[in-house]
Amino acid sequence: MADPLIISEAVKILMHDPSLPTTVKVLEAGCGSTSDVNLPFEKKIVGIDIDAEQLRCNDRVETKIRGDLQTYELPPNEFDLVACIDVLEHLPFPEKAFVNMTRSVKPGGYLLIAGPEPYSYKGLVAKYTPHSMRHFILELLTGRSVRESRRIHGNGQIFFPTYLKPICSLKNLVVAGEPYGLKVVFEKAFDVHSAGLRPVYKPFLGAVNLFTRGVQVVTRGRINLLLADFVVLLKKVQQ
Repeated sequence: MADPLIISEAVKILMHDPSLPTTVKVLEAGCGSTSDVNLPFEKKIVGIDIDAEQLRCNDRVETKIRGDLQTYELPPNEFDLVACIDVLEHLPFPEKAFVNMTRSVKPGGYLLIAGPEPYSYKGLVAKYTPHSMRHFILELLTGRSVRESRRIHGNGQIFFPTYLKPICSLKNLVVAGEPYGLKVVFEKAFDVHSAGLRPVYKPFLGAVNLFTRGVQVVTRGRINLLLADFVVLLKKVQQ
């Protein structure tokens, strides 16, 4: 899951925008059973999710839309902030969801996206290991039970199928947003997993770091396998 402290860093930046209205209209895209974003200002929250049970359990959303973010046509130029946290990686066609969300942001509004980086150790494991093995892998590497490590959703699920298509990469999202007038105002990729490894695995981190630096050199800095998650805040330039 995305680091809430880093998400808060991005939120603080948009809070300093004097053009934001007194009551901010927010869309939580793929809102699930609760919010992953702390928004310490006056707001009106709309939530969209494909799962009716998760929507039913979500008491932080004022207006609920049951729909697929990839196909449900969001109203254009409607929201001051669209937040999409740990969602795109679970969609088979995330580029459709991205365009849909982008069009729904008002000129001068913001799109906040957080999720795992496809081109990282975490991304590769999530994409290429069987869905049924996620619990086992997490407990093997960290020694923690799944219920200690993950939020349980309203439908009882902890893990969801993961596609991690190329557009889910931080760099690719930034490029994809340019034709729609989206400019980066905050971005941060980070590693929150190395510190949580079982002690028995930590002696191997030196070799892993060396291999990671080699990959960075070969890819000219495009890929850092340890930067497993990211947060990016994009602002739609006024036309």
